[in-house]
Amino acid sequence: MKDFDALKDIWTAQAAVPKLSPEDTLRKVKQAKAGYANKLLIESFLMGGIVLFLAGVWVFSPFVLWTSHVSLALLIVCCIYYLFVQFNDYRGITHDANYLEQPEKYITYLKQHRSRRYLLNTRTYAAYSVSIGLAFALYFIEVFLAAPLWQTIAGVSFTIAWFVFCFIWMQSYRKREQEKLSEMILNLEKIQKQFD
Repeated sequence: MKDFDALKDIWTAQAAVPKLSPEDTLRKVKQAKAGYANKLLIESFLMGGIVLFLAGVWVFSPFVLWTSHVSLALLIVCCIYYLFVQFNDYRGITHDANYLEQPEKYITYLKQHRSRRYLLNTRTYAAYSVSIGLAFALYFIEVFLAAPLWQTIAGVSFTIAWFVFCFIWMQSYRKREQEKLSEMILNLEKIQKQFD
């Protein structure tokens, strides 16, 4: 009898695994989707502001060399590309409202989106960084000719430090974004299994 009571105590002492209701899981998916969409929208607006700032600098600054004009044109093209990609992803995430009725289609869409974003944040980001680096190098030709040497060295040093910071930051950004998308997919798969 002691063994039975001991076994009964062990059985009742184990914590019950909390079961998420479909409503809680769906609420988590909606929150994650809204947070991710807001992040994409904020990044789009910030990049739009940067494009306007660069266009203003280009129009109102008297550049002497053609390299500076090519530099700013390249920077603006890179920023417009990034703006287009972010806003297009924002529209794709917010536009698809049928994830409640057809979770399997939305799961497929999110998996494709996750793959595209990973590609964007690795290969495309590398090409993007090289283009921006080239734009800065072209701009620093004019800075070298017009400014004292210490300002040129300070500008180049700051730019290199900025690229290193962006590279390190991009590693954590990519990881967080992939985790957020994976969590959304996992929660939708839980809902789909409950429907099945």
